[in-house]
Amino acid sequence: MKDSLTAKLKRTGVAFVSSYVCLAFAALVLLDLGTRITFSVWPIDHYNSPNRSWVWWAAKDFREHSKNPNIVLMGSSLMMAALHNGDATYLKIPQNVAYHHRSTYLEALLTEKTKSPITTFAFAIGGQMVSDAYVISSTLLRGERKPQTLVYGIAPRDFMDNMLTSPASTETFRYMNRIGDLSDVAMPARTTFWEKTEWALDQVSFLYSHRLDFVYLQNKYSRNILTAFGAKDLESVKAPFLLRKIAMHELPEDNGPNELMINPYDPTQPFVDNSAEYKLRYKSFKKKLFEMQLSFLKRLGGYCKESGINLVLVNMPLTSDNVQLMPEGFYDYYLNNVKATARDFGASVVDLNQPRIFTKDCFADSVHLNGHGGKRFFEVLSDSLAKDSRVAVSRQTKIH
Repeated sequence: MKDSLTAKLKRTGVAFVSSYVCLAFAALVLLDLGTRITFSVWPIDHYNSPNRSWVWWAAKDFREHSKNPNIVLMGSSLMMAALHNGDATYLKIPQNVAYHHRSTYLEALLTEKTKSPITTFAFAIGGQMVSDAYVISSTLLRGERKPQTLVYGIAPRDFMDNMLTSPASTETFRYMNRIGDLSDVAMPARTTFWEKTEWALDQVSFLYSHRLDFVYLQNKYSRNILTAFGAKDLESVKAPFLLRKIAMHELPEDNGPNELMINPYDPTQPFVDNSAEYKLRYKSFKKKLFEMQLSFLKRLGGYCKESGINLVLVNMPLTSDNVQLMPEGFYDYYLNNVKATARDFGASVVDLNQPRIFTKDCFADSVHLNGHGGKRFFEVLSDSLAKDSRVAVSRQTKIH
């Protein structure tokens, strides 16, 4: 009797729990469907993001520009260093990375050499992979917003970084996926089971695929409430530097408008040995990863050719010490593939990894140019670009 009663209670409990699970699931489905139907009236702009990454700042600035630049610059922190350090040194004033998205020095050099006004815009993002350059170009550099010339500074790390799990794992890829259609590379960019599972959930659940929009709205209304209670200047970073370093380690893709200032060249600044970091990045040659990124370079070449964009690939300067950290034969393998891809798509290659041009005093560390090197970089690059008739023709398009 007692055993029978216990079994009955267990069955009742299971049924009770099951019914609530079913009700909860049905409510979730209805909420998902309701959100999908009403989402068009929600105050959402897909360019907004709950975290202000460097690519978010660049896309925001590009979107607010009323005129198209003649030249768009792309590249990783190697291009960023040349850009910010070079301009800070040329202009003799610090540059705010959040707002600095042009090369004033390159513009001045090319305008003088071509005798026509040249404007630039920079999508140089730290850690940028070839896949990132492709998704930025195919998402933002379209239609009336495409430039005449895309100058893309590349280096071996952009094809093979042992610290990168997959193309879809970068902040740039995730952000561009919010504002553009990346369905053509959705599966090739995801290499792990969990990434593919997450992508599948995005396709099934409207709530899940728009989770960052809801986080953004939460942040927005929280700021509005704090402002209503008297809080001021919630944008600027005010935390002590050491505390901010900890925060950057935990959440590296959220940057305030005063996050990073680049000062003019100071010859007393010591050279930084970052060989340990690059030993880890170059630890082993992963052919599958390299070929995946090479496929994105081919996609970029095809996109530029189809869109009538003059693609210039710039082999970025590195110290000889850095090249020696790479697996044997990798550097030549990388450069040969870059040159072959450029030929296939009518792009040009400017090889600036020349020790006779960029001596060690041009570098802040084994890969990043200092202010002296940044100026030198754009001086040499401008000589090559000025000889390209497609660069010399000035054409600025008003965006309505």
